[in-house]
Amino acid sequence: MDQYSRRNRNIILGIIACLLLAGIPAAMAANETATPLSIGGMITVISYPQGAAVSLNGEYAGTTPAKLVNVTPGDYMINVSLAGYNNETFTTTIFDGSTREIGVNLENTSTAPSPTPTNPGYGSIAIDSTPGGASVTLDGNPAGVTPAGRAALILNSVASGNHTVTVELAGYPRYTGTVMVMKNQVVKVNADLSAGTPAVAGTPVATTPRQAPAPLSPLTAIAAAGLIGCAAVFRRS
Repeated sequence: MDQYSRRNRNIILGIIACLLLAGIPAAMAANETATPLSIGGMITVISYPQGAAVSLNGEYAGTTPAKLVNVTPGDYMINVSLAGYNNETFTTTIFDGSTREIGVNLENTSTAPSPTPTNPGYGSIAIDSTPGGASVTLDGNPAGVTPAGRAALILNSVASGNHTVTVELAGYPRYTGTVMVMKNQVVKVNADLSAGTPAVAGTPVATTPRQAPAPLSPLTAIAAAGLIGCAAVFRRS
């Protein structure tokens, strides 16, 4: 090989070496900055009955049975709705390669149970009487007897609202009052039977007082004396 050819070969080899040296840093930088491709996840939604609309974060995504593929990783709210049935909502988180399966029985609005009324709550009534030992009725139902002394009869689990309390003891007037029971509170009833006029046991029989005989007039007295004298004369004869 002559000198001219050797020089051309060296020039070509130098150019190739420069190109290689220039490309290596770029390739390394590309490898360092490149991020792996996301494959997403999958969501399967099945409902009974079928044909319900499925929305993903508020966007329509098809009808059941629905198979949503390549779902970007993240948090999602899934809504399932069908005319005549109650809507159902679910939340889920999707990761790369994850699979979520959601099955739901839709409830017919015509057969849905009616809302349960709010529980009014319960309270208590503390009843004492003077004197003790009196019978107590609550709304016409026997509720117990008031104890002697300062103790009270406690009625628990009484529904909130107005109630009628009656306290009775033989020989005393009846006590009747209306109380308002409130949730988780105690209402006190003080029935002072001795404050009224004691009732009389039995009905007394009315009697008419005996009247003294009326005094005799003078003529009546003279006539009576004459009759007595005549009777003495006839007795002697």
